[in-house]
Amino acid sequence: MPKTMSLSQVMKLLESHGDEKVRQRYVRDGVVDNVFGVLLGKIRSLAATLGTNHGLGLELWGTGNHDARILACMLLDPAALTEKEARGLLEPLSNPNLVDELVGRVLVHAPVASRLQEKWMDGSKELPRRAGWKLLAGRIARGLEKELDVGATLERIERELPDAPYRVKEGINFCLVWIGLHLPAYTSEAIAIGERLGRWDPRPIPKGCTSSYAPEWIAAALALRKGEKTEARKAMEAAAKAKAPRGEGKPAVAKAKVASARKKSAAKKPSARTRAR
Repeated sequence: MPKTMSLSQVMKLLESHGDEKVRQRYVRDGVVDNVFGVLLGKIRSLAATLGTNHGLGLELWGTGNHDARILACMLLDPAALTEKEARGLLEPLSNPNLVDELVGRVLVHAPVASRLQEKWMDGSKELPRRAGWKLLAGRIARGLEKELDVGATLERIERELPDAPYRVKEGINFCLVWIGLHLPAYTSEAIAIGERLGRWDPRPIPKGCTSSYAPEWIAAALALRKGEKTEARKAMEAAAKAKAPRGEGKPAVAKAKVASARKKSAAKKPSARTRAR
């Protein structure tokens, strides 16, 4: 049964869970201020305790605190949002990660999603444009875009991505990948468009992450569905293993067996006093 808590109680609880190292990481990721640094797992746990609570969600969002807004995304009721309210939540945002949380957890499920999507995709502001493309991708994945002209959408992706601002590029590319993954009839075409667009993202690929290059991203996701690994993934894992200090690449089970064997060997060896006898 969901637990009832006031805004002040929730904020105190969030603050008590704050971690300075996590806070610093959030700041590096673009959260300028007003953040406690609460791990996402702890926010999820608190959300499970509170349950859906639209009123409290709006109050949390109104604090401007990053952690509180992430929690709000887990409490808000998409069906209760009007178009005006949804725009009021998203359009002032300056952090793309928070935009993605609001879109993925709330707005994609809202009855007003299609109107928001159209308005934002056709707009000029960077993060709302990103949100519009992310909304379209999320609706495609959930089978909600029954009348979408996929061919025209793919043409628009190829036309708009090259000159779009970086954060919009990410949203458009995300939509291209989602079309390739969730609409099998268009997988080959999505990969071909990705190849023509090329590697537009200059950032190095973080360890353990998938490339943002659409053909590789689609291939990796499809391989994962089949329980396989792409050649790129195999090469990345081999390189990581080669760089690891000796012994770190061993599986945990193997390490445990070695440790156990050493203990048994040590137990069997006679002590110096016993040997002297």
